[in-house]
Amino acid sequence: MVKSTVRFPESVVEEIESLVDEGQFESKSEFYRFSADYVLSRTLDEYNPETIDYEAIESEVIPDADRTLGADEETDGPPFFESVAFVRKLALREKFSDAEDFIDHQYVPGDRHAVLLEEILRLYREDAASGDRAPAGDPEPEPEQSTRTR
Repeated sequence: MVKSTVRFPESVVEEIESLVDEGQFESKSEFYRFSADYVLSRTLDEYNPETIDYEAIESEVIPDADRTLGADEETDGPPFFESVAFVRKLALREKFSDAEDFIDHQYVPGDRHAVLLEEILRLYREDAASGDRAPAGDPEPEPEQSTRTR
């Protein structure tokens, strides 16, 4: 192994030491090796981690839910970000009932994505009710510029 000296802010080292004290890592060196391997394995397609017990450490330190955050693997519905874009488009056109119908037909009640979409829709509905934005299709008038010189 090659020795390399890297300087970290004191607050970072304190956090690493607390993880070691809690038993998540056997030593600071193990943390540094694992974190470097983890970033490289996520950044480079051909990189294979060399840390001893890498998979065991990864499964203990990084839960499965965090590794697939934002993924739609477990759902049968449409991709979430496409749904957000579609609900947003309907909300901007003030077609709130159409957006509600979309959510109701694409997601089961209580689905985490449905809850988020309904919350997004609620925010757009509040904005429309308070008159924070111009109605759909009516562009805001541009300020008139004076052509006179003084």
